[in-house]
Amino acid sequence: MNFKKNALKTAIAAAGVAGSSLSMAGTWAPAAAPVFATEIFGPNNTAQLQVGNAVYTTGTAIANGSQNIVYTLTGATWGGNGLTSASVVYTNSATAASGGKTNAMTFALVDGGANTDSTAEFRVTTAGTTTGGAIAGDNITLVYNIAGVTSLGTATTTGGPTLAFEIKDTVGKVDTTGAATAIAASANGTGITSTASTTGASKIDVTNGTSIFTTPVGAGGGTLAFDAGSFTITDLNGAANGVQVDGTVPWQAGVNDAAVTATTVTITGDFTASLGVDTDADGNTAEGEGVTLSGCVTANATTLTADTATFSLSTGQTVAAVNTACDVTINVDGTTVIPEFTPALTVAVDYATATLTDDSLSANLAPLTKDGSTAAANLLLNPDGAYDNFIRVSNTGSVAGAVFATLYNDSGDAVTFTLIDSLAGNGSSDLISVDTLYSSAQAADATFDVGTGKLRGSFTGEFAGISVQNISTSTDGTTFFTF
Repeated sequence: MNFKKNALKTAIAAAGVAGSSLSMAGTWAPAAAPVFATEIFGPNNTAQLQVGNAVYTTGTAIANGSQNIVYTLTGATWGGNGLTSASVVYTNSATAASGGKTNAMTFALVDGGANTDSTAEFRVTTAGTTTGGAIAGDNITLVYNIAGVTSLGTATTTGGPTLAFEIKDTVGKVDTTGAATAIAASANGTGITSTASTTGASKIDVTNGTSIFTTPVGAGGGTLAFDAGSFTITDLNGAANGVQVDGTVPWQAGVNDAAVTATTVTITGDFTASLGVDTDADGNTAEGEGVTLSGCVTANATTLTADTATFSLSTGQTVAAVNTACDVTINVDGTTVIPEFTPALTVAVDYATATLTDDSLSANLAPLTKDGSTAAANLLLNPDGAYDNFIRVSNTGSVAGAVFATLYNDSGDAVTFTLIDSLAGNGSSDLISVDTLYSSAQAADATFDVGTGKLRGSFTGEFAGISVQNISTSTDGTTFFTF
């Protein structure tokens, strides 16, 4: 009886030597994680990602017999048609110098491995011509790709799918476990940025009826053209900056996987002073010449309305524009009053493949502002009405300058004129009646008519800190009130 017990202990110890008690130092090395373009991972994406093979190098001899290998994916499923018994490949490291030992491992898929699964278990049969079917330094390689990835839609180096490895027998682990390792990362394949013109940009020239711009200093544009800024569709076209699903070829906007249907550029603002522009002097003001792109492409707005300029760029234009700044210019006709506003830009790149995430940008361009300070009086009574109405203009700054007025009637017609040739620093005007304002407006443009309606006014000073008070008196002249 004691003999049988001792024999059993010996057998268990031997199994332990062949199994979990061995000194383990195997290495787990999935291929370096490719950096995929985030655009690949759009809604309902079916991308089959080629991530390279995963190699486990044995750190100890593995005895003849049977073992099990388990591969575990997180954040993905097996790609293509899934795995088969042939998906794992054994490479013998023995050489003639080491005796030319012939080792062998064969594999049979016994569980998982379908393209809807995230795990796969293989039964391993290890055999060799001498004791120990596999030796340290042999390679066990998984040949695979993956699908079902949703975690790479935002650029990440750590949040993507992982793969782990384990080899064991009935006693326990027969070599070191391969810890879950990132097998894919992501970066934005295409970037869109914008810049608003600032240094030296022109302003609406209040000394010339607010219908032209001041001459820019060291910047683009001119007296009839305002340099609003630019946008750039950027593609660094390098493997570290996003690759296609094959894991190798760099993502390139407009080409291959990143083929583009069109790019739509939309700029919103007040383009009333741009609608009449005819830069090519062909007599046609409906060609979108009031807002233009240059640099990356040369194009007039595809459509231009009083509040929206739209550019529909073709595939070819988009490809040509990549990595080159697209300058936005707002042109004016030189006679219409230029309103103050801040142009709002949106750029939308539409990829041909429906499962890709389209790239887009929303940003503001440089504001169109007057060369001075402005104050509004939005209710000026009819000059022929029952109440007397006045304004008082004050210069709260220390520098003298002229004051210009723009009056609008209820129909939106406008006229601009010089109200005060020079208003001293910290000075104020006398009370100026609406009747006087209206007379000056008609002197500047005899067609301007208030009719039975009311007026509103915008007052601009060639100085900082203009202030306008609006005062009206009662019909008997004994009291006054302000708006």
